Amino acid sequence: MDLCNNANINNDSAVYIVSLYKLNKEDSSWIVSNAFIIFTMQTGFGMLESGCVSLKNEVNIMMKNVVDIVLGGLTYWLFGFGMSFGDRRPTNPIIGIGAYLTDPEINDEIFGPVCAAFVFQLSFATTSTTIVSGAMAERYAIHIN
Repeated sequence: MDLCNNANINNDSAVYIVSLYKLNKEDSSWIVSNAFIIFTMQTGFGMLESGCVSLKNEVNIMMKNVVDIVLGGLTYWLFGFGMSFGDRRPTNPIIGIGAYLTDPEINDEIFGPVCAAFVFQLSFATTSTTIVSGAMAERYAIHIN
């Protein structure tokens, strides 16, 4: 994914730099450190959820939090980041196009900002799935006989 290649651009395949990637080194380090703070919220939500459920379901809740991070992170890498911050034209205000399976080139000028932005947005995506799944902890359907 070459986000800085502006040579030989035509209207159909134009690539542009999203304002999300206009970061310097200090901005990137600040964003990554905040992403790890957000990731630590996962443990807090896990402790809160395990305190709200019965003893037999604590391991289930902790494994659910791990699965939220793993599967949520994988699906966000596959689809979510591209749909949120697609970098190809034509774009529209609802969904982005491009940047699926985010993997910037090592020698790309904005390699650091792309990775920093991805990790930051990933932390919010996985934390929000944990909040939603925690709200449904030990909620079972009532069966009427």
